[in-house]
Amino acid sequence: MKKFLVISLVFISFNSFSQEFETKDWRINTALGFSIGYLTEQTRSTNIHGFLGVLFKDKIELRGDSFYFLGNQGHRPRFSKNHQIMAGAFYHFLDKKFQPYIGIQPGIAISQSSEFGTLNTSTGNIEYQTTVNPIFSTAGGFTLYAQKWFLMFVEVRQNFGKHKSNTYPVFLDEFRFSFGFGFTL
Repeated sequence: MKKFLVISLVFISFNSFSQEFETKDWRINTALGFSIGYLTEQTRSTNIHGFLGVLFKDKIELRGDSFYFLGNQGHRPRFSKNHQIMAGAFYHFLDKKFQPYIGIQPGIAISQSSEFGTLNTSTGNIEYQTTVNPIFSTAGGFTLYAQKWFLMFVEVRQNFGKHKSNTYPVFLDEFRFSFGFGFTL
């Protein structure tokens, strides 16, 4: 019975993506997804990934992305906060239902180290400073448009940056894999 349900869901999914694709001069894409990040020393982060973009002539997309940090696991969890906001441009290679793309995005990270803090001499507690730091990201992936208003995306991304506070700097470098669903208008 499980095999039948899985095969049925796959067939329905592929069938829903087989509708006609309408090309416009511009369209608005918005999506929400899940992101898994890989840092060094076998540490993994989890994020909610959302974006809003304007795609011109199915080639150039101006897009803003945000990542809401849920936590990290592994041998060396480095951050208790690592929320990120980015804006940049993407180039789409095909003007069909299936559109591979690449892009670059500068942005900011609102981060707090969970490793390095400073001692507050008046209270005797270790305090961890939250800072705003510049980051840079390169990304590539594909968007698959379904029917008239729906889309699915899969993306890989490499982030570069440093968390700088009143202690040691900690690298924000991370390889991320994202996937999700959205709407196009």
